[in-house]
Amino acid sequence: MEDYNFVEINKKKYPIRFGMNALRKYGMRTGTTLADLEKLGNGMNLESALQLIFAGIEDGYRRAKQECKLDIEKLADLIDDDHNAIAKCMNILTKHIGGKNEKKPNPKSAKN
Repeated sequence: MEDYNFVEINKKKYPIRFGMNALRKYGMRTGTTLADLEKLGNGMNLESALQLIFAGIEDGYRRAKQECKLDIEKLADLIDDDHNAIAKCMNILTKHIGGKNEKKPNPKSAKN
């Protein structure tokens, strides 16, 4: 079972995953602390957004057992031609980060 998604940027699909390894790389590159991770996306500058997306794509390739031939400059060029790419990646980030921690109501307790 795949534990990564695909994001389409400029008409090409890229594996993307915002797991612990991607967040680790992002933190190392940007100096983001563990406490700062709760605020991902809020007031983020362009460099941080690109670093986060790049770390997610790198980790997606790693999990897909494929070589990532992108670098941050190539990613920025791709995004230049697809203005919705950042939003698409941030939606995947929200699903990866927020979706795992959501608790579903227990059907038995809902009857009380």
